[in-house]
Amino acid sequence: MKKILDFIKKIYNIIKTWIMLNGIEGVIGLLAGLVLWAFGFKIYAGFAFGVFATVNWNLFKTKVLKLKTRLQRLKTRLQRLDDKLVKFFKK
Repeated sequence: MKKILDFIKKIYNIIKTWIMLNGIEGVIGLLAGLVLWAFGFKIYAGFAFGVFATVNWNLFKTKVLKLKTRLQRLKTRLQRLDDKLVKFFKK
């Protein structure tokens, strides 16, 4: 039972974080797109899904850029360590 509750809490936190990161534009875009599509307004639903996709793309792009920055820092640290090791073993 505890595992189920932990799983539900984890899913709830993921959804809550996603909603907070997406902001009102992303959530409303998704909901409006679903409602419009359900009522047959496919073109307007496409615009709403476009807003939703744009917001999510910005989130994805931000995460990728953060990962790229972290990897560059790690690469720099490893190069410095390599230089120190080369100097140490040349002595």
